[in-house]
Amino acid sequence: MTTLMEPMAPWLRDLNRFFAGRGVANTFMPPADILVTDEDVSVYMDVPGLTADNLEIELENDVLTVRGERPFPYDTESRDFALQRIERSFGRFERVLRVPRGLDPESIEASLADGVLSLRIPRPEPVRPRRIEVRQGARDETAGDGARQQDKELEGATTT
Repeated sequence: MTTLMEPMAPWLRDLNRFFAGRGVANTFMPPADILVTDEDVSVYMDVPGLTADNLEIELENDVLTVRGERPFPYDTESRDFALQRIERSFGRFERVLRVPRGLDPESIEASLADGVLSLRIPRPEPVRPRRIEVRQGARDETAGDGARQQDKELEGATTT
């Protein structure tokens, strides 16, 4: 049986967040899952509150980059209130994920539903060796007179 434990006690986590962020929101860093099969690579990233306009996706070589921004939702300047507790994270983010080499950036399929960004990237067909048939006795008739002249000169050189 596998037991999942939180790495820190909840009160220690809250204290760490308070001192790290001084009571304001931490930088938003969306969690991501990468699933690799023989057919494709799938990436699932939690981006609650974001729209497609808030996201930018790039694939170069074996590096997938997802950039975006989760805006701070509270107008602290026009309203008079104290931020007592902010646990959710906001701000600009950039996730850089390694994926298998050889994926085609033009083939990425992206969708956003229920706060989850889903990317599907088909894997290219593996390059397989191809057997080349060699024809016997057939001479390439497209060779010009220069090639025939060269053949005659070589024949003369070998007979002497």
